[in-house]
Amino acid sequence: MVRPTQQLHAVREPVPVRPAATVLLLRDGPHGLEVLMTRRSDYASFAPGAYVFPGGRVDEADSEARRIALRRRTQSRAQLDYAVAAVRESFEELGVLLAEHADGRPVSAAEVAAMDRHATADGAFQAQCTALGLRLSTDRLFTFCHWVTDRDLPKR
Repeated sequence: MVRPTQQLHAVREPVPVRPAATVLLLRDGPHGLEVLMTRRSDYASFAPGAYVFPGGRVDEADSEARRIALRRRTQSRAQLDYAVAAVRESFEELGVLLAEHADGRPVSAAEVAAMDRHATADGAFQAQCTALGLRLSTDRLFTFCHWVTDRDLPKR
């Protein structure tokens, strides 16, 4: 056990853990596997200036968006909610939309550009996708691991 005199900061009450999803977007590149990352704003409340994978908290509306999500038989409802959040967050943060039309056609760059990346809260993301007849490609997302942010950090 660490002595109080050896602690780097005062003991604080742990904040509740919030469900969140992060997506690693991978592709084959000319020199091997490539991974897409983004740099957080220097003014962000969590990890300012850090290079990160896109992601964020699982919203209540993400479970409603299951209706337009493609699902593997092995995906639980919880995994599907995390996958929907990952798709939504990659769209919000990067403008990358992991979706397809109901007939399997890919979404065009023009369709993605016409969508509002800043209007995704409270079911607006699902509404935009539904208006275009899109299905979320959540069947192509796989759970890699499950982490919990350190209990001593002010945001979890």
